[in-house]
Amino acid sequence: MTTSPQAPAPPKADARANRFDTYMAVVRQACSTPAGRAALRDGLADDFRHRWPLYRHLLRHGQIPSAPDRDNELPYLLVASLYALHDAPNPTTTNRPDKQPRPSRPWRNLGWSYRTAVDRHLLASDHAESDLNSLAQLTLTSLYRALPGVVGQLRAQHVPVEWPVLLRDLTRWQRHGDEVRIAWARAFYNQDPRPTPTRW
Repeated sequence: MTTSPQAPAPPKADARANRFDTYMAVVRQACSTPAGRAALRDGLADDFRHRWPLYRHLLRHGQIPSAPDRDNELPYLLVASLYALHDAPNPTTTNRPDKQPRPSRPWRNLGWSYRTAVDRHLLASDHAESDLNSLAQLTLTSLYRALPGVVGQLRAQHVPVEWPVLLRDLTRWQRHGDEVRIAWARAFYNQDPRPTPTRW
């Protein structure tokens, strides 16, 4: 008796990467109603002091990845709020659902976003480099505080932000911050980081 060979298991990094794409699909669903989109936007304005409305709308559509404590869930709430503020379609003015994005590309980090702004002549190279350098030196708490302004500046000029990758980098900042910083530098200086192994 012969059996067909089993397909190889996908790389662990890919499985972990997919959880950020999966979570952003939950966020898009939460933003598909006026109340959900407003609740996620309001979380940022409220500095996440009252988190229940965000949990209510997010958990209705899926999971927030579990964390040891509520503070470790803050990156998920922050990215959800930034997406709701800058990229979620307004459900009161459009009948078209937010289109399903292609899977995230891990090298499209903040360094890539800043490089894109430079290549499109939206930011001077030295200005973008200075901004990225300042971000790279921040603690996680300070990075949380800085990101709304940074993302707002980029999206106001239609510079893309790869939301699952931003979320991944925030969740890795405490333990693997140097790897994140190096990946940002590679992307900004056009050194293709795709062949580089990454611990997600």
